[in-house]
Amino acid sequence: MATLLARRTVQTCARRNRGLILNLTRQYTTERHSSLAAKVWVLTNGDPVDTFKTTSVAAGLQIPFETKHAVQAGSWVAETLGRPLRGLGSLLFKSSQPGALRYVRDAAATDLPRIAIAASREALPGLLEVRRMSRGKSMLVYLGVPQTRLSNIDVLVLSQLDRMRLRELGPGRANLDNAATTLLRFSGVLARTDTQEQKKEASSAEDAAASHQNTLAVCIGQGIESGGFRLLTRDIDVLAEGLMRIPSRPRMRVLLPRAMNKGVRRMVESRLIRRLQAPRSDTLGSCDSQHHFSPGVEVLDYSLSGQPSPVDVISSAFRVVATADNVQMMALAVSLGRPVYIAGEERTTGVLRSHYHALDSRNLVRRFYPVGSKYDYMLMADIDGAADELSVVRDHDPWAKYDAQRDLAEIVSFIRMRYKQINQ
Repeated sequence: MATLLARRTVQTCARRNRGLILNLTRQYTTERHSSLAAKVWVLTNGDPVDTFKTTSVAAGLQIPFETKHAVQAGSWVAETLGRPLRGLGSLLFKSSQPGALRYVRDAAATDLPRIAIAASREALPGLLEVRRMSRGKSMLVYLGVPQTRLSNIDVLVLSQLDRMRLRELGPGRANLDNAATTLLRFSGVLARTDTQEQKKEASSAEDAAASHQNTLAVCIGQGIESGGFRLLTRDIDVLAEGLMRIPSRPRMRVLLPRAMNKGVRRMVESRLIRRLQAPRSDTLGSCDSQHHFSPGVEVLDYSLSGQPSPVDVISSAFRVVATADNVQMMALAVSLGRPVYIAGEERTTGVLRSHYHALDSRNLVRRFYPVGSKYDYMLMADIDGAADELSVVRDHDPWAKYDAQRDLAEIVSFIRMRYKQINQ
């Protein structure tokens, strides 16, 4: 008798709990975003390139957005050991800022957005914290491949290079329902000039670009591209020799990334920048002091504050040379409509080689092999038309234009579609 009563009691509790769970599920589904502000958060690590592309997506959504600075998380050991201590401290002492987010600066859990966007590894902990504090109500958008489970992100914006990397890990990794794909890594788009003030700003930008008509932007990467390239000493030497042999003698602006290996930085400073800044003769074999030539070389080190925006630097450059490991700046320059030459493309391997081959076949990039290189006399004999002084490997078709606005429209449309699917 007692066993029968206990069994009926358990069944009654199960039915009541099932009904309670269904009611909570319906309430969550219909009112998922009722407690969230109708706005977008852009989580940035301070990198102007990442900020440019995330704000471009936020502006395309036509929803009010705020830029929030992400606080970089510590090491895994410190985070694991510190979590129980922080929990104990929150019980013993009252926090000076109740409800404040740990990985997002100047943000409270009582004012969370409906959509949060990030594009850097440093901003990823803040992005996941927004999801945790909103109990899954905020929709997360990440530009690139995140260092977490891909299912933790509601919308992924991947390039074809990212897709090829995921496909190497497994066929199922590349077939994602929550991913929008673009040919290049989305790098943002310039605002359209609709108002008079914007038109004045655009005209001033065009004047600045005209003043830099013979400016060459040289973008150095971090040193390693996991897709299939590692920047070596010989790559820097070949790049320096090629830049010094350019017949038009352009003014150069060398861009060094913020996160750069110290050894690579020392190598670039000693074997590239010093050689470019040193006076040299008009012909490399001549020692005539009357024909010394040293073009203006400006170094922009983005590990230091006060540097101009890379977007402005690339926009004002006439041409761009990027090392093969600097995929981000290559994509930005192509999106801004600048001729891009890849230094070290011949040494790329794996999916990165396939990616550059696809872009070269579409006339979006060219291999950096300027006039005066070692075997240029053999290659120029086969060129029928006018040779490109920065790439004499073969006859080239005219440069193609990349439509970054179309990429933005497709990304925004996919985000809105996913937003509706999640809230059905």
